Amino acid sequence: MAGSVISPANLLDLCEQGVQKALAAGADQAEVFANSGRETEVTFEKNDLNLARSSSETLFGIRVFCGGRLGFATSNRPEELAETAAEAVAMAKASPADPLNGLPDPQPLPQVPFALDPGLLELDAAELTQLGSQLLEWVRSQDPRITIDSGSLSVEEDTVAIASSTGIRANYHSVEAGGSLFGMAIDGDEVGSFAYDGDSVQKRADLVPALERAFERFVQKCVGALGATEGESFRGPIVLPPDVVEEFLGDLLFVLGADAVRKGKSPLAQKMGSLIASPLLTLVSEGLGLPGHPIEPFDREGIPRQITPLIHEGILCNFMYNSYEGRAAGIPSNGHATGGAGSLPGVGPACLSVAPGTTPLSELYAMERGIIVTRLSGSSNPITGDFSGVVKGGFLVKGGEKRPILETTIAGNLYDCLRNISAISQEVTVFNGTTAFPALRIEDISVTAG
Repeated sequence: MAGSVISPANLLDLCEQGVQKALAAGADQAEVFANSGRETEVTFEKNDLNLARSSSETLFGIRVFCGGRLGFATSNRPEELAETAAEAVAMAKASPADPLNGLPDPQPLPQVPFALDPGLLELDAAELTQLGSQLLEWVRSQDPRITIDSGSLSVEEDTVAIASSTGIRANYHSVEAGGSLFGMAIDGDEVGSFAYDGDSVQKRADLVPALERAFERFVQKCVGALGATEGESFRGPIVLPPDVVEEFLGDLLFVLGADAVRKGKSPLAQKMGSLIASPLLTLVSEGLGLPGHPIEPFDREGIPRQITPLIHEGILCNFMYNSYEGRAAGIPSNGHATGGAGSLPGVGPACLSVAPGTTPLSELYAMERGIIVTRLSGSSNPITGDFSGVVKGGFLVKGGEKRPILETTIAGNLYDCLRNISAISQEVTVFNGTTAFPALRIEDISVTAG
């Protein structure tokens, strides 16, 4: 891999230097978060290799507080840390004060090894190009009707570090590789619905098997969308395959953030300890990562990540907090500060899982009449929960048979859907090492064909 990555120890040293420069510039408190990474990527376009490129970048984000006033500035040059720190202090002094502003105190971090596989570190542009050519040939051999519009293979090495004037010191070093495809099947004059799939891993030995599985799913989605005919209008069940579940959960994750609760944008604010979903549903923020794909043990503020059940057997258990939201609520952060060196800390999960159910996938699809949602394009309101969208590349299941259908509209309410989950598959699919989802069947959805 071309380019250079600053070592974990040296990056942490630079963060500590930045903290001292910010204090010298007049900050009461200072934090420096840094990313140093490099990427080698091979891209695909129109069924062929497009180009190979390598890049590297280091970025420092300096957050300061002066009398409860917040300032933030970034730089990609270590030699400019003093100027960047002064810029952040100047911004703070011109900002309004907030009594909740401040940096968290350090907490003990778990000792976890860096996620570094030498085989991935050695993967260069030439090898990626060769692998990409082989995978393209393999995909096209599955069905000549497949057209790859775009895609990529890449390997990324990343170092993160954080230091603060309150005593936080942490760093982490990782490497991962992966790929994705976007395209469709074309049969004569018929163009099927677009499809997408991909995956990423942290071990060289896992790369080709993971991509073959992902690209096989891609082929099945593309080919399965051919021959689509008009659907039917009815009210009944839909099935969300694992790769659609993340999209379905997007609005739910928003209202499970403590910032949405504080701002009055979460209808779940007063529901702690209440049954808000089917008892079949257990949703967990997975802390240090899923098995075989560890992540840094600290969040964007250097606080330990924690395994946090958000919904357990349908009952709301926790909201997600960073340090600001924790102070606002009068409780500690539970390690859910998100973001990188280029932004202030947000709120959200780093990795997520839905617990498997007891229903085999084949039985989950065995509906008298229902829709399999493979891709949804629409709009939603996380506060009311109302949503509507067009199912693209979907299937109608009727009388035990499944057939592809033309664009069909579905509409419903997120919070009703949570309560109306009637089955969850035994099978779970892991995506990019950060999400693990089964398939869900949801009852009583409005379906409109045409």
